[in-house]
Amino acid sequence: MLVIDDSTKLESICNGFRGLAPRDTNKFPAGVYSSTKPYDAVEFPLVKESDYEVLIKEGVKEKSFLNHIRDIGDDGKQIPSLVQGGYGYCWSHSTVHAVTLIRARDNQPYIPLSAFAVAATIKNGRNEGGWSALSLDFIAAKGIPSQKFWPQGNANVRNGTKECWDDAAKNRVTESWVDMAAPVYKRKLTFQQVMTLLLNRIPVACDFMWWGHAVCAVAPVIVEKGSYGLMIWNSWGDDWGDKGMAILRGERAIPDNAVAPRVVMANNG
Repeated sequence: MLVIDDSTKLESICNGFRGLAPRDTNKFPAGVYSSTKPYDAVEFPLVKESDYEVLIKEGVKEKSFLNHIRDIGDDGKQIPSLVQGGYGYCWSHSTVHAVTLIRARDNQPYIPLSAFAVAATIKNGRNEGGWSALSLDFIAAKGIPSQKFWPQGNANVRNGTKECWDDAAKNRVTESWVDMAAPVYKRKLTFQQVMTLLLNRIPVACDFMWWGHAVCAVAPVIVEKGSYGLMIWNSWGDDWGDKGMAILRGERAIPDNAVAPRVVMANNG
């Protein structure tokens, strides 16, 4: 599997569009942000680093981590990676991948969801960057339509019919682990919190400013004894990495921002 660390040259992994937005201090001045937040912040106990190795080895042996769930999540087949193409919409693909994994984890049937519906609606069809937390707020409020109603790869906001958003409402995030005190461009989870969530089979949408890119963290990995990293799911298609996945380690594995959807409404299609 592709391993990305401090020695990896950025150009060697940037064969797709990124899309994190620099903070616009005119639109988002310090301490000013408002949005609909239909979920509450909740404390959760952290897994000690001394327990990581045993728990990771157990999850690998049992094939119970989210990457294993992805492998069989499409009626016994692997769920395909979303493709953001020439759009800087990584920040919605990270969360839609997370929602897709939650549905598979909870034994819901695979439904191809449209990350373009989320980003294009927020940006009114513009090809602009954003943050994973911005898309999660939207998904918590309006949901994600299936690609049947809004084709993946299409940024035309005319797709957003009433029928489309009625379908999207079936795929709303209802619970998340989020730093509610922070604005969308600065919602952080520590590396220990990210590891704890992954060990509990909760995907994490991560923003990495060194990469200018957002991806979905799916599993904790042992890099070497006493050193841990993240397995990620990218939105550049199955031809990138190992069927769209790679491992981040070292400083590269520490997200600048992160949010974690935890519960999605049940929708059997």
